[in-house]
Amino acid sequence: MHVFINFFYITALLMVTGCSSSRLQMHDDNQLIISNDQTTIEVTTPYMESYKINMSPVVIDQHIISVEESRCIVYEEIRTIPGYRFNYTYKRSIDLIFDAYSVEELKRYGNLTLYRVTLRDEKRTVLNLLALTASKQSLKFVYGFDDKALTMLKESLGKGNASLKYALSMDTSRRDHCVQSKWQPKLLIMDNLVGKEGGKIKGVRH
Repeated sequence: MHVFINFFYITALLMVTGCSSSRLQMHDDNQLIISNDQTTIEVTTPYMESYKINMSPVVIDQHIISVEESRCIVYEEIRTIPGYRFNYTYKRSIDLIFDAYSVEELKRYGNLTLYRVTLRDEKRTVLNLLALTASKQSLKFVYGFDDKALTMLKESLGKGNASLKYALSMDTSRRDHCVQSKWQPKLLIMDNLVGKEGGKIKGVRH
């Protein structure tokens, strides 16, 4: 799988004296920044296809940043409007957003958390997902990378005082299989994914 072999290959390594706090952010210049307190990872891509969904009280930005025939890498950013926040723990929110069969927390790096998400489809598709879990008003994640890239990402985030650069490859294959989140009115009406600020954050229920 050419896209994912290239996804976390190191193209440059620079030792630095310190890095900023946790970030997961997509920039307009086709750069994805991943950082915790010790490591900064800069991912560049020659390709990006973007969508915006307004489901008040949430706004969703979706970016398909790499594509191949069977898999692709997607970045999503969900923000609540002022006065609202997510009702649940991050793990439960991801469970609802993907209508998942299961969500397994793999490892935390500050406010960055790696999850393995199993979908409720016929193949029980498994997604590796990295989420920024730092705010109850926003949730950011990138998903779709394979197990080899997952291992390299773990090793990268575990490095001390490092700045890493990676490059994504591009394939012009079909894209209708890329986005796996399930943004439907049910999430807000029945599942109560978000609510007004001031309420108690709910735990995980299955």
